[in-house]
Amino acid sequence: MYASTRNTSSPAALSFNIIENFADLTPKRKMSLCDNLFNGERGAFEGTIRILWPQATGADAHKLEKFLMLLQKSAR
Repeated sequence: MYASTRNTSSPAALSFNIIENFADLTPKRKMSLCDNLFNGERGAFEGTIRILWPQATGADAHKLEKFLMLLQKSAR
């Protein structure tokens, strides 16, 4: 599913931050990720992450999920 290991000697691997990358997305792509997550389509959410960021790990997907859930709760 996700790459289980990263090449930690690579500067790109060390600097990848899924939250920052999410912030750089267009509004339509952000909405697509949120719709997938909040409508219970976990597989589609993870698939979209893999398409947008092939270097993302399962931990990155979990981190983004928790971040988006926190944003949703704070918006209420």
